[in-house]
Amino acid sequence: MRDILVALCGLTPQVVTETIWALGRRVPPIHPAEIWILTTDRGRQVCESLLLGPNGALAAYAREYGLGRRRPRCGQETIVVLRRASGAPLEDVRTEQDNRAIADHMADLVRRQTERPETRVHCSVAGGRKTMGILLANALQLYGRPDDRLYHVLVSPDFEAHQDFFYPSLRPRILRVGDGRRLDARHAGVELAEVPYVRLRNLLPPDTLTGRFTMTDLVAQAERELRALTSPDPVIMEPTRNRLRIGSVTVGLLPSAMRMYTGLARIKTKHCVEPRRPVCGECMACYQPIASDTWDAARTRLEALFPRAQPLPPTVEAFRALVSKINRALARSLGSVRMGQRYGITSTGVRNAMAYGLAVDKGLIREQ
Repeated sequence: MRDILVALCGLTPQVVTETIWALGRRVPPIHPAEIWILTTDRGRQVCESLLLGPNGALAAYAREYGLGRRRPRCGQETIVVLRRASGAPLEDVRTEQDNRAIADHMADLVRRQTERPETRVHCSVAGGRKTMGILLANALQLYGRPDDRLYHVLVSPDFEAHQDFFYPSLRPRILRVGDGRRLDARHAGVELAEVPYVRLRNLLPPDTLTGRFTMTDLVAQAERELRALTSPDPVIMEPTRNRLRIGSVTVGLLPSAMRMYTGLARIKTKHCVEPRRPVCGECMACYQPIASDTWDAARTRLEALFPRAQPLPPTVEAFRALVSKINRALARSLGSVRMGQRYGITSTGVRNAMAYGLAVDKGLIREQ
């Protein structure tokens, strides 16, 4: 497993080496193979000056702690300058437009890092402005996998703001402070606080895991998925117009598809076999057995529940193809397969003995 560090940095690149040192103290120790630094244009200059090169803090840390081949890759190509909405390098986060632009930039970088196989991503929010830390945490919440981690670095007060302190040293290293005291870097306290977060990755549609989307779009999609789980919108059927309305989304269906959906809905609402149950829950008692030898009877019942409409398919194979079309139309209109499954036609049982019905709860079905 390859470890990747993604670190925020303002004008204090010390947070990068402090994080690396603290990761190396974990049990088991974590030695990032790569370091990606998210910063401003001014922060890039400071990082290049103080962290990179043979005399930089990263090289000094690698030598002192004998990292050898475990020395992480970090260079100009892994220092990412966040950009304004115009594309110009960001100097500071000052406007709402800047805020949205860097949110999108961070989301895209975290997406690209988390789509790499056999990696663990470690995000540090210790540097930069608070807004930047919140946005990076949000990006990881959307894309983070089970092994990806979020951290904040805590440094003892005397060393926290000292410009010459980069990590606790192995050998004596004396630092002077303004009041004349002398501090030994060996005795600095640096702790890595792991920040728990809710992982929403499995709620996102597959295309958002491989393509670039705005943070706003990603959050909106996650909210829709969560709402479908906790407080789903009702489905309003308009049979004469061959369409369904789910929240603000309209789903157009073929006439035969509308007849099938309406028939299954009326079985669930008007002919419920468990009328005392306030919600369906796991109940599938209203699901209709449909196989080669039962399709004719099932078709007759469904057509009787919505008469004067286009006939249903003549064969069970054509019925199953129509089910697939309905479910694809729902998934396409609602933005994800999972959302479509909340309102689509599902089945239970084994092959040649399947029963079909609507997944949506009977209390959420309306008809106009």
